Amino acid sequence: MMKTNLLFGFLCCCLISLNGFSQKIILGGSNGGDIKAYSSDSWKPRNRPDSCPPSASINGQGMLFDVINASRFLYQSGMGAGYEDIRNLAGIDFGEWIDQQVKIPATNFLKETRDVHHEVLDWHFSNGGDSASIALSPNWIHFQYAWWTAHQKNKDRLRQRIALALSELFVISLDSDLQGFGEGLASYYDIMSRNAFGNFKDILMEISLHPTMGFYLSHLNNPKTDSIENTRPDENYAREIMQLFSIGLSELNPDGSVKLDSLGQAIPTYDQKDIKELAKVFTGLGLGAVVPNMYTDTAVFGMGIYLADMTKPMRMYEFWHEPGEKIMLDGSIIPSGQRGMKDIQDAVNFLFNHPNVGPFIGRQLIQRLIKSNPSPDYIERVTNVFNNDGKGVRGNMGAVIKAILMDPEARDCDWMLDASNGQLREPIVRYAHFTTALDIEQYYDRFWNIGYEFFTSTGQIPLAAPTVFNFYSPFYRPKGELDKAGLYGPEFQIHNSRTSIGFINQVNNWSVYDYVMYSWERDDPYTILMLNELEDLAADPEVLVNRLDILLTHGNLSDRTRGIVKETIGKFITGSYREYRVRMALYLIMISPDYAIFK
Repeated sequence: MMKTNLLFGFLCCCLISLNGFSQKIILGGSNGGDIKAYSSDSWKPRNRPDSCPPSASINGQGMLFDVINASRFLYQSGMGAGYEDIRNLAGIDFGEWIDQQVKIPATNFLKETRDVHHEVLDWHFSNGGDSASIALSPNWIHFQYAWWTAHQKNKDRLRQRIALALSELFVISLDSDLQGFGEGLASYYDIMSRNAFGNFKDILMEISLHPTMGFYLSHLNNPKTDSIENTRPDENYAREIMQLFSIGLSELNPDGSVKLDSLGQAIPTYDQKDIKELAKVFTGLGLGAVVPNMYTDTAVFGMGIYLADMTKPMRMYEFWHEPGEKIMLDGSIIPSGQRGMKDIQDAVNFLFNHPNVGPFIGRQLIQRLIKSNPSPDYIERVTNVFNNDGKGVRGNMGAVIKAILMDPEARDCDWMLDASNGQLREPIVRYAHFTTALDIEQYYDRFWNIGYEFFTSTGQIPLAAPTVFNFYSPFYRPKGELDKAGLYGPEFQIHNSRTSIGFINQVNNWSVYDYVMYSWERDDPYTILMLNELEDLAADPEVLVNRLDILLTHGNLSDRTRGIVKETIGKFITGSYREYRVRMALYLIMISPDYAIFK
């Protein structure tokens, strides 16, 4: 057996020759066990489990590529992970992990919201609360509690990540009169959760019939034309289902580039006439059911949402549906004489099959999960999967999501050096990442997080966009260098002098004051950081920073930031110095540009 002694000063793939015999040895590989490594300093500090012997440079134990790669992937696919989950995924095929995640049953946010509300009621009354000061049915608060509870405790990490992304494409908002309808908000969010790996056409159909969307974009109780009253069908939803939810404003090539006419102008996908025609389709929809009440047990067309069961799809009231044929964008006709629901199904099917949908929706999903400026080739690869998943199925969201996450542009390290690569992390994902990556504890193991202060500080919590155009536009270009370079930076639209400072203040609350999560319920304990494991590493600033680099910045912490953090926390040397080091390191890394920009 060949024995080789190496004075190790480099890490590479090497070829070693002895007595005319050559063998290729991969340092860090399985055939490097017979290499003996020496180093200039083999001293191992006491109580320092992260210290490496010289042999770790050869046998792969000192190589963190798989760990860092897993950390980065779990951020893209699940808003981050704790150290144990990162280590468990290191070296495992990410495609297999995706397949396993797809099989995990979806979180039922309606059930979660109802369960949270029942528990809130029990807690309220057991702590001497009055019935006059508690919501007797779920509202937006209970949905937020349920969202954070699911985020912290449920296993469908990828599905929850996609549901959040989809909720920012198909927007309704609790920043409206919907805030009192927690069950409706949760039921609508379940469309995203349930169909995250389903078919895009089902999403488009279900949101079109959901009463929260009907109320938000005003096609609930949308009547047919009344020539005597000189009224016409409301056009709001007809416009937005095209502009925002399916095909966009301009005709696209499969790579997302805009098609141009002979004059070099963008070709519109639709015009005002098309909006008027499609508006006729979305008429006659009214409430599907009412909640138990003393006034009526039957929903009727024209009824407001005060008594509505906002979890049941809208139903068609034929008398109020616009009769006659409807002409689609390409001149094809939805024939006269059909029932109203068939008109809607035909219209949704037409939009679903429009060639714009793949590049329009695919690009935005890439922006939410991977980067703000995907290359045309990346978009086209995703479009091709949307158009055909390999089994002849169009709109297979599971295949699309897997294609996005496994694409070379998402996985290959070379892209991290590209100037156009990266994205500004959106505030809610930063917050969710922090609570996932760090060990946190709530005394009753419930994570009722109201998130209201975070919302007012940063402008974002789930289902709270200010308009149907989401928190920011996918086509937003911040003024300055990015705009000059023709690059998009959607999240910068809500990143300004107020929200940037607001986020810093929030990080200070989490890392320094232990206000990680809290509810609005009387005497409910805060969720706090558990720092024991990190404190064990904090004796050496380098070791602590290395761990936080894996958890938070995925191995991308710059030398400059690393030096600042190490120098700052190294000044804590007395008292509870380890705790102070951990808290200060968390604060500095979370507010650093290295963390803000994900590569």
